[in-house]
Amino acid sequence: MEKFAKGFIASALIYASVGSVLGVTYFLASEGFIHLNNISIYPLIVATVHSFLLGFFTMMIFGVTYHIIPMFAGKRFYSPLLAYIHLILSNIGVSGIIAFLLSSPYYPTEIHPLARVTAVLEVVSLLIFVYNMLLTFIKGTPGTGTPNPFGLTDKATDLVATRYTSASIIYFFIGCILGAFMFLSPTSIYLTMPAHAHINLVGFVSMMIFGVSYHMFPRFAGRPLHSVPIARVQFILLNIGLIGMVFIFAFADRDGMTYRTLLTLFGTTLTASFVLYIYNAWKTIT
Repeated sequence: MEKFAKGFIASALIYASVGSVLGVTYFLASEGFIHLNNISIYPLIVATVHSFLLGFFTMMIFGVTYHIIPMFAGKRFYSPLLAYIHLILSNIGVSGIIAFLLSSPYYPTEIHPLARVTAVLEVVSLLIFVYNMLLTFIKGTPGTGTPNPFGLTDKATDLVATRYTSASIIYFFIGCILGAFMFLSPTSIYLTMPAHAHINLVGFVSMMIFGVSYHMFPRFAGRPLHSVPIARVQFILLNIGLIGMVFIFAFADRDGMTYRTLLTLFGTTLTASFVLYIYNAWKTIT
């Protein structure tokens, strides 16, 4: 495993520890067991969430991606230097967001100016990752990737899995843009938060999990994916449900009947996609 991939995984474990400490601190403070000076409860829970989402989940995904993409693509990452720059900027961005949230007692009405800078750095680090990945597929030298110890699977399964992982990166980019916008424009936080959360948790994290597991489960089980067509339908339903919910969050009147009706419709569509994944994955590994 490349050192930069190990760096992302080590960073993920550190942020998981930080998030756990912040989570326990939030519980103790909210229940009145301890009193915090100069740290408010709301920015504390937001810092906790970002420790896990941007720190633990995202860093782990990056580390695993840097390790397995060369296996499946058969090409070494285009630029290890860009991967190291991504690692450095991403850590500055995540740690800065966490630290400056904790030092913003009146968040979200007031945000530490440097929190906005670190949020922009996080977006820049993601752009570097996307650029490096694209050039790996376009200009990477075939046969230079890490040997795949998991064996081969059918191309149809790998193709649909790649759609999930590619869409995941796109959603994460959009989620980071929204996150930076929320830091730059605090008055928009309450309107933007539901869309931001769903794009990151469903669009980025869940979509990446679906893609990687569709790559790996057939190899671990020693049998083909139960149903590639189900995986394709799931992908369509997931995107329809998620994009529909995001637009409803952003533009619909939340007190109106139309909002509740459409949110139920798109939420049900999203749920159906998860049910299809559970069925498909279970039938593959059992």
